[in-house]
Amino acid sequence: MRTHLLLTLFILLCALDTSSALPRFASRTGARCQSCHVNPSGGGMRQVFGVQYGRDQLPVPTWSEEFGLDDFSTKLTDFVSVGADFRTEYFNQQSPGTATNAFSQFQGDVYMNFRLAKKVNIYLDKGLDVGFEIFGLLNILPENGYVKVGKFLPNYGVKLDDHIVAPGGEHTGGEVAIAPGPVTIIGGVYNSVDPKGSSIDNNKLFLGRVEGMFKASDVNIGVGANVLTGKDLTQSGVGERATLAGAFGSLSYQNFTIFGEADLQKNTYGSSSVDSTGVITFVEADYVVTTGLDLKVRYEFIDLNKDIKSGSTSRYSFGFEFFPISGVEVRPMYRISKEDPVDIKNNEFDLMLHFYL
Repeated sequence: MRTHLLLTLFILLCALDTSSALPRFASRTGARCQSCHVNPSGGGMRQVFGVQYGRDQLPVPTWSEEFGLDDFSTKLTDFVSVGADFRTEYFNQQSPGTATNAFSQFQGDVYMNFRLAKKVNIYLDKGLDVGFEIFGLLNILPENGYVKVGKFLPNYGVKLDDHIVAPGGEHTGGEVAIAPGPVTIIGGVYNSVDPKGSSIDNNKLFLGRVEGMFKASDVNIGVGANVLTGKDLTQSGVGERATLAGAFGSLSYQNFTIFGEADLQKNTYGSSSVDSTGVITFVEADYVVTTGLDLKVRYEFIDLNKDIKSGSTSRYSFGFEFFPISGVEVRPMYRISKEDPVDIKNNEFDLMLHFYL
């Protein structure tokens, strides 16, 4: 059912950890996502500023200088640029019987951007197994606004980078945005289900989003809220609607950054006996110990039906990110999961190796 797909998309983007923008970097710099990324929603291919930030500000300085490339650029020509994100993960998870461990090719995304004119781009993001975005971007509206048309992820929620988006997460449609001062206002409409063969679904998804980044002395403060709602028909012919609504924010002071999000999802099936409202939240704190080394702590909470007293899951994660040289990240994390009412022994250790361009 479509609400299940929306829920999966939402969890993957917002709460359970794609090649996406990292909110702490936006908060640290006080910059919009589009300052670092071609995609104004954040994530994917990096702009010149994003490339320079990733190479100059993240890695261990002395090591990066030794292994760095002179005159490095992701521009093939004045009109074509490329990028990539490659993540391989090793995980070891507890289970009631025996531990499970394996390697996983978590991500393999290649990006291309074709600059047709000063303010006109065609953007392509192709994942290894899942994920495909292609859209035209026109930065032509007043107040630093843009029009975005194609197939892509709706700009909902805070995007994290340690879960791949499920198949079908992208929708065909368009977004329009203006950014007067520090505030950005976004509206979008998309197909609820993209046509397959002769099948046509007239239902649509609708997005509304407002966010802002503000600076007070040495503190960067980000706040925002958004809603995504859509209706579809299930195989049983019963109308259903999913509405996601939430708020997010961040605060960064010197080497410390904290950010999080809280959301509600309401599923409506036409009968109050089966309607449900879920709660999904997360908060993460990061501290830069020294250039190249960040400590991370995260808390997540998921309750898919808050009217039922049991069935919620909490997860506590801690670890660090190490950027030894330009284009390389190593991230070990340990995650403790707590289920209600029956707690399962399923804590896990993850080690991720990330190459980025």
